[in-house]
Amino acid sequence: MSEKKNNGDFITFLMQKKYVMVNNNLGAGSFGKTVLLKDPFIDELFVAKKYEPEFDDNDFRRKFYKNFLDEIKILHKLNHKNIVRIYNYYAYEDYYTGYILMEYIEGQNIKDFLDTYDLFGEGVSLDDIFTQLIEAFCCIEEHGIIHRDIREGNILIDYSGVVKVIDFGIGKIFKKNEKNQDDSLVSKINRAGLDVLPIEYYDGTYSNQTDMFYLGELLNRLLRGKEDNEVFSFSYYDILEKMMRIKPEDRFQSFKEIMVAIKKRDFSNLEISEEDKEIYQDFTNSIRNAVASYSTEPRFNMSPESFLTKLKTVIEDNLFENHIQNNSAAISCFVECGYKYHVNRIIYMQTVTDFVKWFEGYSLESQKLILRNFATKLSTIKLIKPEVEIPF
Repeated sequence: MSEKKNNGDFITFLMQKKYVMVNNNLGAGSFGKTVLLKDPFIDELFVAKKYEPEFDDNDFRRKFYKNFLDEIKILHKLNHKNIVRIYNYYAYEDYYTGYILMEYIEGQNIKDFLDTYDLFGEGVSLDDIFTQLIEAFCCIEEHGIIHRDIREGNILIDYSGVVKVIDFGIGKIFKKNEKNQDDSLVSKINRAGLDVLPIEYYDGTYSNQTDMFYLGELLNRLLRGKEDNEVFSFSYYDILEKMMRIKPEDRFQSFKEIMVAIKKRDFSNLEISEEDKEIYQDFTNSIRNAVASYSTEPRFNMSPESFLTKLKTVIEDNLFENHIQNNSAAISCFVECGYKYHVNRIIYMQTVTDFVKWFEGYSLESQKLILRNFATKLSTIKLIKPEVEIPF
């Protein structure tokens, strides 16, 4: 009869499970290798990742054994359909080695997937692949984790089109609201072999926004890198461009913010919130009320990029003011015809800055739709052509 255990007592299972070796070299690296095992009882395949550095230095093995244990903790925190699942682990701390038993993913890495996309990708949307990736990194971010190893081999796509982010071997759990922390691996993970590098590479820092940069750079390079210079049909190139801006403050501030931008792409079918309406109406009504009349046929700036650039210049020129000092400067960002305006109508700086931040959150297609709505509103302003001067 077994001895009764009390709360807090350690429980030891003496019987060890036995697995059948299916593939003894699924992959290998500097820190160990992976093999494919089969559980004969339930007839399922599993990947076993072994921590076994190729270096004999015990100090080195001990130092990076902590990363192996951290990977176990990270994978147990993350339970998401787009992140590889962990089933069990075996840690042999006296020998600085161990195993992680995890989900076997039958598919391709993202580079191989895109190389054969015309054949394999029928019915699998690249937009959906991207959305799944962002959803995975939203989960990673929400749990206070940074991946730190964004590369082709660590993003898999199974044969049903499900994305799986794998290999958290140098992942890190960080304290929220603590962006720049001491990091012994930062020189290795901020890799120098890219055409474009984030400012963090030079600052020696790494955060979720650095994950964002490297993910954007990877996807942009793969999607635009076809030999015949033909880019894939993909709806979010503008989002990728913002993800891989050099300075973190110019990128999205979180992966959650990217998800908001994705959902706002189809503006015509979007459920518009009251906050969206308020920001849009505060700004467009301010401009509408400042324009007295048109003196030539109405014509508007329908280029989102040009419109934003001009509006940001207005903000810079009025940075220390509560309201725009010259209403014509704000009006001319969008109105490109002759007009008369009211000098005593106030356009508040906060209204303009709130609108710019909101507008930037939308994709290019949605921005164009917003400007079309803006043009519709301003088209109601009356046209008063100047009287023709009779010479005598």
